[in-house]
Amino acid sequence: MAWFETHGLRVARVGVDCVDVERMVRFWTRALGYEVASRGRDSAELRHPASAGPKLLLRRVRKLSPSRGRLQLDLYAVDAERVAGWLATLGARRVRRIDTADDVGEAGYLLADPEGNEFRVITAGPAGFTRPFA
Repeated sequence: MAWFETHGLRVARVGVDCVDVERMVRFWTRALGYEVASRGRDSAELRHPASAGPKLLLRRVRKLSPSRGRLQLDLYAVDAERVAGWLATLGARRVRRIDTADDVGEAGYLLADPEGNEFRVITAGPAGFTRPFA
């Protein structure tokens, strides 16, 4: 079984922008066999029933924008500061720091890959690497 870890990083979640979160929940739970792990006013997080593989975060937006990526990777790292620095040497650009008060209570960095696609590196500590996915 593959654990999807490399260089101290793990794909924790894939974020998807959508206008109708409930419609997308119905679609993705059926398509993937996932279940609702948590639900917010403007979002829902889905996960595999056996916690296998990354979660799917459905985020409400007012309208879909062709100028902004509609998918975003969230990567767990034991030390987001160190990993963000390493990724910068590979061509990533730091967009901003994420504090625990931001987003979903996770700290780390919003970065952009060499073509400008944004992704997050989140300090998850050793618990973020529990098997199967937490």
